Amino acid sequence: MKRNKHIAGIITAAMLAATLMAGCGANPTGDSIEKETESTVESVAEKETESTAENVTEKEENVSESENVSEAESAAPVSSGSSYDDVENGTTKVKYTGKGDVPGYLELSQVLTVGESYTISEICEALKQIEDFQDEPDITYSMIDCGSDGEEELLVEAQLSAAFGLDMIIKDIDGEFVICYDQSATERSYISVSADGTIESGGASAANIHNMDYAFVDGAGEYHFFYGVTETLSVFDTYDIYVGDSVTSISAEGIDAEHMAVLEYYFEENYEERNSFYSFYTFDDSYNEVDTEEGRADIAEFGARFKDAGYLIYDQDGINAVLKDRAEEIGYPGQL
Repeated sequence: MKRNKHIAGIITAAMLAATLMAGCGANPTGDSIEKETESTVESVAEKETESTAENVTEKEENVSESENVSEAESAAPVSSGSSYDDVENGTTKVKYTGKGDVPGYLELSQVLTVGESYTISEICEALKQIEDFQDEPDITYSMIDCGSDGEEELLVEAQLSAAFGLDMIIKDIDGEFVICYDQSATERSYISVSADGTIESGGASAANIHNMDYAFVDGAGEYHFFYGVTETLSVFDTYDIYVGDSVTSISAEGIDAEHMAVLEYYFEENYEERNSFYSFYTFDDSYNEVDTEEGRADIAEFGARFKDAGYLIYDQDGINAVLKDRAEEIGYPGQL
């Protein structure tokens, strides 16, 4: 509408100009006035059309450039041709498959979708759905060699806050970066990943109860749980074994249970699926392991009560033999 009003004003101005010329002695005919007016209108209209077209083209180009920049920022590539450096700087995403998840307070399964890919920053941001971290994550990247086969993997250690951390192992599998293992730690637990892909983690569930788990990622990027052990120092009244909603209580009456340690071993990472077996030792008032005649008698009596309840027990030589067989079975590369 503005463009039409502008042209109408030009036509009026042209007619006034012709009238003035006639009043000043000029004698243009009606035809010449009409032609001049038409010529002026056509010229102005042509310039207006060209100007409008140029402006539209320029705006379209600017919008296109803006869209390209936005897409480049948000769409990090997932496919081959990238390197671990690209994962570190956030220009390449890693795929979450749901494999290698270790149960814990922060679990990727709670915030990520199986089959989708994310940058490391996006993963850390997603975990804020579970815990609202106030600080920016402090992320350390290092190269390891799972399985010691000469093919490197990327270890990501993200300190999300003073109380929470996340470790991940990333592997290039057929040109696609994949999360092979992920595990969180809290202020009461720890994670240690070695250069060969072996993993040790542990923590305390009480002042006298400590647990350690051992696992590894092999050269193919597969996560394997080796074994875990929970150590309970001092037993008061009973030693309680929980399975689902049921509990088995083994009496400690008549033995020096205050100086008794119970070691619960398991090959199943999932707590609800464990078939535990047990070992024992005795310690002095300074918590140093000791071997005394009285201690051996207490261990024999307590072990008999575990057997009567249907549980397997071993001495230290028996435990070593069982763990050696387990290591050979799953190909554990570390030392026992």
